[in-house]
Amino acid sequence: MHKTIYKKEILNLLQNEIIDFYENIRNEKVAPCVAPAEIKAFLNEHFDFKKPMELQEVILEVEKMLRKWNLHVTHPRYFGLFCPSVTFASIIADALVALYNPQLASWNHSPIGNEIEQFSLGFFLEKFGFDPENRIAHFTSGGAESNLTATIVALTHKFPGYGKAGLRSLSGQPVFYVSQEAHHSFLKIAHMTGLGRESLRVIKTDNNYTMEIEDLKEKIREDTHKGFIPFMVVGTAGTTSAGMIDPLGEIAELCRKNDLWFHVDAAWGGAAILSDRLGKYLAGIEKSDSITFDAHKWLSVPMGAGMFFCRHIEAVKKSFYSETTYMPGKVKETTDYYSSTIQWSRRFIGLKLFMTLAELGEGGLAEMIEKQGELGKYLSIELQKSGWKIITESPLAVVCFTHEKFGENITLMKQLVDKLYERGRAWISTVILKEKTPAFRACISSYRAEKSDVDVLIKELNVLLSTY
Repeated sequence: MHKTIYKKEILNLLQNEIIDFYENIRNEKVAPCVAPAEIKAFLNEHFDFKKPMELQEVILEVEKMLRKWNLHVTHPRYFGLFCPSVTFASIIADALVALYNPQLASWNHSPIGNEIEQFSLGFFLEKFGFDPENRIAHFTSGGAESNLTATIVALTHKFPGYGKAGLRSLSGQPVFYVSQEAHHSFLKIAHMTGLGRESLRVIKTDNNYTMEIEDLKEKIREDTHKGFIPFMVVGTAGTTSAGMIDPLGEIAELCRKNDLWFHVDAAWGGAAILSDRLGKYLAGIEKSDSITFDAHKWLSVPMGAGMFFCRHIEAVKKSFYSETTYMPGKVKETTDYYSSTIQWSRRFIGLKLFMTLAELGEGGLAEMIEKQGELGKYLSIELQKSGWKIITESPLAVVCFTHEKFGENITLMKQLVDKLYERGRAWISTVILKEKTPAFRACISSYRAEKSDVDVLIKELNVLLSTY
């Protein structure tokens, strides 16, 4: 190994890059303009892995590539998917995790890592209205893994024979329910669990793009009459497309009456629980059986930091139980993640959230979230002043909009967005709501965004609109 790995100038080089990028990101183009062939050619020319390179040279080349050929989701004018600017504390946390490389599969391997994670999860258990002493939670790679966990645990809870004998042991086909605007990870989950994609029932949404309770009731009745076995309903708190929140309280009551597992996918919108102003929109989440929530969306920490919360400890343990002779012996009153979660080898995911919470406090994070919500309202108002039409009204920081020049022509909309990317000053996306209504979608995903950044987006949109 090169001795230069240990030299201070290498760390200084990295430090300078972090500070420069963090402080001057507004000077960067948001989106790259590059074809795959250009990147492939550069990699083939500069790296062959046959001869070693000086680490300093590697760092400089990687920095150059990341600056030039990366969509900068941490840019204040990235108004795209749920990829935030990240707190400085969380950057430090990920560096420390890489340095110490703790393995959280068992408590013995990282007592402090496991306890920090449980301490942080306990904070959110209370916020969501769960009793931390009689509930279970863990970090995941993201919302898809959390949703998969919820489905497996719900099946285990509903069908005692599922764990040993599998789906073939059941008396009928299990089915579960999501809205039209639910995350598409559930299609993959239906496939992965062996339920089959046809087991997923898609419920209509109303004019506010939230789940229609009457359609849910009717589909449950139909399935029961036909011999299917309903076992779970998924309510979404902050839909990916439009930031809408399903009627969680009504779904909870319906699930209680029908003995169904109630899971809330709050991967993005769950952060609202920290805000007195926004938390009221999550009413009913405290009645759920399980919750998905991602810290790497609205809590501004790096990918990936999902969380899974559940009020049924034994169902979780039965779902993922494993015991081996090569793993360390269990310590009383502790959790071994290898035998209570999907993952085995496990990174110290929770430190970046812990350090962010410790530095900013609950109030600081709530202030960040509320500011982004206010910027979403500002964007909506200013768009309307410029002649754009607002399609959805979300209490969260997502705005879906269109203009009469586009009608329902999604191709024209995508052309405008592509031109916006080429100009490089802002980034939004397109979406189709309820499988029929095309829209532009802008999400305030950076805590560093200001009104001036929103103004830049609107100016860019109006310049491009004038060409149609």
